[in-house]
Amino acid sequence: MQRRLRIIEGGQRTAREEADSSPRGRPAFEEVLLGQLDSLFAFANRLVRGRREEAEELVQEACVRAFRKYDTLRAPEKFKAWLFQILVNTYINETHRHSRELPTVDVELSEALLTSSDKQTPEQELFAQVLDSEVQEALDALPVEFRTVVWLSDVEEMSYREICEIMNCPPGTVASRIYRGHSMLREQLREYAKQRGLMSE
Repeated sequence: MQRRLRIIEGGQRTAREEADSSPRGRPAFEEVLLGQLDSLFAFANRLVRGRREEAEELVQEACVRAFRKYDTLRAPEKFKAWLFQILVNTYINETHRHSRELPTVDVELSEALLTSSDKQTPEQELFAQVLDSEVQEALDALPVEFRTVVWLSDVEEMSYREICEIMNCPPGTVASRIYRGHSMLREQLREYAKQRGLMSE
């Protein structure tokens, strides 16, 4: 993946020059980016439903934008959430505007649901037996608004606060999307479980 990303090529300044001119204590862009590339590509791959070439182009464009804006990042420790936010915005600007998906109507959830227990139910434990490819297929079938927050929450294990920053929406909306995304995902995975004989009709 890394060899496909020519983030700095063609720019007026090299990564080393950028690092030399960075404020003291701020890591070089290339250094902090390399630690996030795998996660960034995996997230991009789910955004575009597994179309690898599109995911690579999306990551490439997001990285270029992040490189140009790196000196505006006030809190280097928030680099990952900031980078993912740029990726989401890039996806929305470059790809999602051409999507045929219907717009999502958000419903704010109560504070109680934001702090609900994450304890697995027997049904969720059953779904753990479903093949990874089937989980990915079910996740790809979700509308992008739900696919995004479910991935950030369940795979990247980001907090509600981080997801709110990335998606630029309030906590209640994030909670609503995660809840509805999980509900749709369970329905899809239930069908896979039935087909494999893991669950009765």
